[in-house]
Amino acid sequence: MATYRFMRLQFLPVVLLATFSIAPAQTVTDATHSAIAATAPDISPVNPDAPSSSLPDAPQAASQPQLPTVTPSGTVTGPVPEHKANASRYHISKWHGVLDPGDKVPHLTTKDKMVFWLHEEINPISILPAAIGAGYSHMIGGDPKYGNDAPAFGERFGAAMLRDASMRFFSDSLVPTIAHEDPRYFRMASGGVKNRALYAAERVFVDRRNSGLRGIDYSDTLGRLGGALLTQAYYPSASINNGVIFRTWGYSMLGGVGDNLLLEFWPDIRDRVFRRHHDQP
Repeated sequence: MATYRFMRLQFLPVVLLATFSIAPAQTVTDATHSAIAATAPDISPVNPDAPSSSLPDAPQAASQPQLPTVTPSGTVTGPVPEHKANASRYHISKWHGVLDPGDKVPHLTTKDKMVFWLHEEINPISILPAAIGAGYSHMIGGDPKYGNDAPAFGERFGAAMLRDASMRFFSDSLVPTIAHEDPRYFRMASGGVKNRALYAAERVFVDRRNSGLRGIDYSDTLGRLGGALLTQAYYPSASINNGVIFRTWGYSMLGGVGDNLLLEFWPDIRDRVFRRHHDQP
């Protein structure tokens, strides 16, 4: 509307001249045409296909993070992490629970899967979750309710070791064998922190099949539930109830998310700290 009023003011002198002039009509018409041509704004149609330097570039769709997959030759796709730049320094065993982009994926047979949990169980670091869980439970007087003295902590620690071992058996060996799933963690290892964190958390609920396709992670969801149900066979009577089962299962699922986050980001943290220490004079 503002543009229309502006154009009307532009044409007002021309209209007055045409009305009161004593010149011949043809002369007035020619003058009017000249005035319009000189003062009227350019309103010629714009070709939408023509390039224009005054128009901003159209926003580009954000690229989606690429999830790690396995090529037909058995190699994990994705940018190779810096700590794997010298591949000759690393030997990839089929018992490794974590695989990086660029790794050649060793095949796991049914027999391999059934003993996979033992290779994780004999890892010295596997004792840490049980020790932390037993210490926290002892501090707050939680389940299993053995008491609050020193012998009670020992019983809690033993129960936590048995609980974690049973969950490893179910989620890393038995259920993956039945459901044809791969119990190993495939790192994204590149991209934004948020995308990688979401990927790590999602792996507790979505897992990789032997075929390479993704689906519901029965290994973690059902395997951890099986371990939680088994606690009712050795927990004290005060901790034998459905609430303990589902709390144990829920805490275990959260622990699985924490484990995946550690597996995803620990190599980056380790490399950065070691490189900084190495670069210092």
